[in-house]
Amino acid sequence: MKQHRILSLLLAVCMLTCLLCLPALAAAADDQTNEAPAAQQAFSVNAKAAMLVDLNTGRVVYEQNADERIYPASLTKIMTCLLALENGNLSSIVTVSESALADLDPNSSTAGLQVGEQMTLENMLYCMMIPSGNEACNAVAEHIAGSVSDFVRMMNERAYELGCENTHFSNPHGLHDEDHYTTARDLVKITQAALKSENFKQIVNTAEYELPATNLSEPRTLKTTNQLLVKNSNNSFYYSRAMGIKTGYTSAAGRCVISCAKDDGMYFLAVVCGADTTVLENGDLQMESFPECIRLFNYGFDQFSYVTAVSPLYPIAQVSVSNSAGSEVVALAPASDIKVLLPNGYDDALLVQQIDLTAQTVEAPVRAGDVLGSVSISYDGELLGTTNLLAIADVARSEISAAASNTGTYIQQNWWKWIVIVIVALVVMCLALFLALQVRKRRERLLRLERRRRALEQRERQRRFGGFDDDDV
Repeated sequence: MKQHRILSLLLAVCMLTCLLCLPALAAAADDQTNEAPAAQQAFSVNAKAAMLVDLNTGRVVYEQNADERIYPASLTKIMTCLLALENGNLSSIVTVSESALADLDPNSSTAGLQVGEQMTLENMLYCMMIPSGNEACNAVAEHIAGSVSDFVRMMNERAYELGCENTHFSNPHGLHDEDHYTTARDLVKITQAALKSENFKQIVNTAEYELPATNLSEPRTLKTTNQLLVKNSNNSFYYSRAMGIKTGYTSAAGRCVISCAKDDGMYFLAVVCGADTTVLENGDLQMESFPECIRLFNYGFDQFSYVTAVSPLYPIAQVSVSNSAGSEVVALAPASDIKVLLPNGYDDALLVQQIDLTAQTVEAPVRAGDVLGSVSISYDGELLGTTNLLAIADVARSEISAAASNTGTYIQQNWWKWIVIVIVALVVMCLALFLALQVRKRRERLLRLERRRRALEQRERQRRFGGFDDDDV
């Protein structure tokens, strides 16, 4: 009896322990399941504003204060370079004027240009984008628009055309002005427009450039301010995936950088604005925009992957085909791939495929490649891509079936005409019947008159001949 009590007590203790441990085990399982999303949600950039955009799809992967006004500093030069490439001739000669060097902060970045110095517009753009020469910006502005003020007007007009909703430029170089501002999102729009130019991509992805001799200078080497591109043993911020683009700094703007990075088919644009400057133990200054930009790139490469949501190789819908000589349905496949960038370990339930058909039934003939609908892909309510749905095969037309169908359709669409025809036919039949009856009545009347006439004649003969007919004599 005592042993049974002890065993019962031990069993109860074991069950209680299991019950206490279950919530902890479930929580641990949930933590393991949500590990990737938690890592993504915890990520942040140590800067005033930041954005990471997938250039292959245009999707915003990460944003932080993307619509908050910031000072762009020399990131302004991206717009200046864009306008020069769109409106200038790279082989034309640009002359540095006195006004191009006037009113510049003597401590600001320059390319060492002199009044009267001449070079091609292409080389002037290298002076502007590689060492971030402010005087080169003014020289380019005067060359393109005739004056800096007119060029600034062009900058603001182009920003408006690109859909920039919170940007205003006051100069072509980015030296501080309270009325010279933008946002990270607007900077993305400007940079995406500039990246359409191969000349722009070549210029901003150059770490060193040998500037040819000019009328006032021997050949010189221009070195980039973008440490992401500088490959040497003393630079810990070299990033092998990086491709350009531009740095910026003023005390009001903080450390800024915009850059691209490409690896294994992934292509990102990163914007970091308003990062700090750190004084190291050895007294050197560390521009925190570069490590923060690297962190932002690594976040994209490590936490996201491409997923092919739909492919032309796989039909995803079908429509009925009327009046066909063969198949009564035709399959539809996407016109192109829709590849979307999704977080690793994404929730399948949040990836939604929306199919919109032009009609549930189409009429033959159908040709392969006919657009018969569209498909859209969204994730967690965000539309990520749309493409047409195309017929994958020909469907011939049956003329007999079409004729029968057309007759039936005509009857259905013109039923009132048939009612009118029936009414007219009934009226005609009634009139014909009425006429027939009238003819019959007339004939009967004529017959009665004829019989009466004969009866009278017979009676007259009987009276004349004493009641005997000729046949009785």
